[in-house]
Amino acid sequence: MANRSPGPRDLSLLGERLEALRRGWSERRLDSDPLAFPHRFADPDDREVVAFLSASLAFGRVASIQASVARVLEAMGPRPSEFLEGWDERPLGALRTFRHRWVSGKDVEDFLRMVKRARRAHGSLGALFAAGDQESDEKEEEEIFLEGREGRLAGGANGAAQADYVSALSTFLRNLRALSRRGSVSSRGLRFLLPFPAAGSACKRHHLFLRWMIRDEGFDLGLWTGGRFPPARLLLPMDTHVHRIARYLGLTRRGAADLAAAREATGWLRRLNPEDPVAYDWALSRLGILAECVTERTRRHCERCAIRPVCRASLVPARGVAAA
Repeated sequence: MANRSPGPRDLSLLGERLEALRRGWSERRLDSDPLAFPHRFADPDDREVVAFLSASLAFGRVASIQASVARVLEAMGPRPSEFLEGWDERPLGALRTFRHRWVSGKDVEDFLRMVKRARRAHGSLGALFAAGDQESDEKEEEEIFLEGREGRLAGGANGAAQADYVSALSTFLRNLRALSRRGSVSSRGLRFLLPFPAAGSACKRHHLFLRWMIRDEGFDLGLWTGGRFPPARLLLPMDTHVHRIARYLGLTRRGAADLAAAREATGWLRRLNPEDPVAYDWALSRLGILAECVTERTRRHCERCAIRPVCRASLVPARGVAAA
């Protein structure tokens, strides 16, 4: 059963087991992740564009994600950033029949138009994000001055207080939406590609994109470096797989994979690794994506799992750890 207690049973043992899991999955199975697509390109501009596209379409079955991203990249040619620079924004025939779940080819075209305009105005998506981060900081400082309260912090009672990127991400996506033809987005597909993080959704795909851009360890790209973007501010990209495993580990009590769950889980991980709390995300997400940890638990799965001694759902409890 999922845990209902106020956190991990043994934080020290959890850290030890997560490190073992991290080492076990380090730089393995890139083929299982949409991060494989930006790795096909050497130029940082191409990597940034392809990473944002790949993360934005990272929902649904792995095979479907891979097919959809590959189809859009084929339409853009061998240099996606150069394609955007020279594109006259006319409809792309190659995407006329495109559909990824509820995202249509027209949605993707509108998405690419906004990315093109953002790059033309700011030079890169990273520069646009930095501008939004600065805007968020200034707004929060004004609120603190006017209201005499502390700034919003992530982690809560479950970890060291640390400002996260949610407000900056909200500003970044709002500024992108403002670059649409109408200054707003109307279709369901486009709203899904460019959501509203501050509304309470985990926005897993966009925090995944930030992880790729900011971290430079393992497969992460590390394109947005420098003191402005410390990994300490990242949130765990919270999808259904990671949420389920986080509950098994006592990282969150939340029943929904929402922003509050992501902040709660990251708060505990920050206690283990203050400078890089999402360092464990690659390994944790492989457990779900590759069906190493499944809802229908089996002794075969549990016996080979590095986090078994701290998992409340394990069918093979370790010495001193009671079964769920």
